[in-house]
Amino acid sequence: MPSSRDFTVMALIAAYNEADIIALVIGDLVEEGVSVYLLDHGSTDATVQEAERHLGRGLVRIESLPAPDQGSRVPAWEQVLRRKEELAASLDADWFIHHDADEFRESPWPGLRLREAIQRVDAQGYDAIDFELLNFRPTHDSFRAGTDVREAFPYYEPGEAFDRPQIRCWKKGPQRVDLVTFGGHKPLFPGRRVFPLRFLLRHYPIRGQSHGERKVFRERKTRFAAERAQQWHIQYDRLKEGDSFLRDPATLTRYDPVAVRLRIALEALDHDGAATDVPAEVESHAEGSAGDGDVARLRERLDELERVSERFQRELHARNLEVLALDQRLDERSREAASLHGRLDEQMREAARLHGELDARHHEAAGLRLEVAERSRERDEALAAVRGLQAQVEDFQATLADTQRRLLDVLASRTWRWSGPLRTAAGWLGRR
Repeated sequence: MPSSRDFTVMALIAAYNEADIIALVIGDLVEEGVSVYLLDHGSTDATVQEAERHLGRGLVRIESLPAPDQGSRVPAWEQVLRRKEELAASLDADWFIHHDADEFRESPWPGLRLREAIQRVDAQGYDAIDFELLNFRPTHDSFRAGTDVREAFPYYEPGEAFDRPQIRCWKKGPQRVDLVTFGGHKPLFPGRRVFPLRFLLRHYPIRGQSHGERKVFRERKTRFAAERAQQWHIQYDRLKEGDSFLRDPATLTRYDPVAVRLRIALEALDHDGAATDVPAEVESHAEGSAGDGDVARLRERLDELERVSERFQRELHARNLEVLALDQRLDERSREAASLHGRLDEQMREAARLHGELDARHHEAAGLRLEVAERSRERDEALAAVRGLQAQVEDFQATLADTQRRLLDVLASRTWRWSGPLRTAAGWLGRR
């Protein structure tokens, strides 16, 4: 067996339009000690760009597969599985995981990373691992890319019967693994030994109403139409246009990793009984701190935990209803605020328009003031000219009056009277 340092696990992921979650999934696998090989199956969104953030940091390569030919008789999913078979035979890793782009896998042992947990299975002589499928459902429509989908949607339901088993992890051997026969759910190879304790598989296929409508009706149903005869991807058959993808939390189970791991351990014991191939880790994991093998007491404790969990779920559901009511009130207040904001914007635009008009009137008034000042100056100059003319007229009138007075004095003098005959004669001679 490879040393702890040399032991390698690689996840083979096929993705199609998973830009909102792919970086989170790859990053989680890398943190779990697992490297990733990504097959992009003709994505039309930013799946590749989001995944590229991990290239050279756990993501080995991004390989582009051609978008499926709708007229092909070979199902698109079969093409993906064939390519994963080839990669599992050619790539250098001790174990491989047939992984989807919308799921997270966890060790059944708390505190043990996925890579170390798989190495523990390898050390016990097993070469395949089954997973407990938990389908997490959206309970609201506010999930956005960049947030952790595991925190956004904490409620799940068990996988349906057609999704069992989930033997999606195997040890590399001398012969090529057959993934196609069972649609990737059960790899076939000689001498396969499946570890009796299932690992955890947290699946987030739908992340909101608009995402569900796009994924189911516009992408998956048409894309995988050729696979119906093989009963692949039938999980969306019952859905029709207009259905809601959002679920009531009261119809689901809140994720409790301790309770889930304990239930899986107890189921492994019930299934195998006293069989010799049940590893000691399974029994010790089920017995927990009791140490006396009293599995019945552990089952009673599990029942008690489930009852407490149900009570908490009911209380949480009531709180969720309150939060929903508060959200609705907040939405109403937000709409009112938006309406007031719109009215305020309109009033501010009107005020700005009036302010512009007022500025124009101020400019006009300033022009008029300048014009009035100019006219006042011209009027003052005209008045000054008139006053000058009046003074001249008064001087002329005074001179005329003086001349008239002097003329009257002359006419009234005796000299003027006595010289009258002489003036008459002079005038007569002058006419001659």
